[in-house]
Amino acid sequence: MLKAEGICKRYGNQIVLQQANIELDSEIKALIGINGGGKSTFLKIIAGIVREDQGKVYINGRQVNNLPPEQRKIGYVPQYPALFQHLSAEENVLYGARKNREASQDFYEQVTSILGLTEVLRKRPHELSGGYKSRVSLARALLPQPHILLMDEPLSGMDIIIRKKVLPVFRQVLKKIQIPVLYVTHDPEEAELMADSYAAMNYGEIRLVVSAAEAFEAIQNRHGPL
Repeated sequence: MLKAEGICKRYGNQIVLQQANIELDSEIKALIGINGGGKSTFLKIIAGIVREDQGKVYINGRQVNNLPPEQRKIGYVPQYPALFQHLSAEENVLYGARKNREASQDFYEQVTSILGLTEVLRKRPHELSGGYKSRVSLARALLPQPHILLMDEPLSGMDIIIRKKVLPVFRQVLKKIQIPVLYVTHDPEEAELMADSYAAMNYGEIRLVVSAAEAFEAIQNRHGPL
């Protein structure tokens, strides 16, 4: 379970996050907002990559603000797959569990099989399509068996046809292993395909909504067309 409360962040005179709150239990929750609206900063604060100015982050009831990223048991999938070009897909996936002795061969095989990676594990990143690179990035984040998974627009730049193929695969593996997920996106269709619940970010504040459509209506009312 994830709980973030009262998260504030500013860069100089620019307020990025303003008393941002969110709770995540066992679902996949989409955090929806415009580009540059603070969503990525919020994820990085939860992951421990960026330091908050104010607020608290709890993982399974334990406050983790003072813990470094590697001790928070959080998986993080960045916007663009940061794969090692000199390693195979398999080596990139296994790199995620290099410090986790609990990662079993069975779990590795389960994740790579559901993500459809079995036939491409020997290939290097430059031989993979964008969709398969994103699958490798997700597998690498899952292999250490984190308590929470953060996904920061992992399919950014891909057309909707590719996203419609990849998103059900993502959702299948995440539901299979029953991990809570906070999924950032600015795309309403992507949010509907991926998530169980939704939250909207406006001017650094977060509120729960009942649908992706409601989130985007709220955002457009304050920002204009996305």
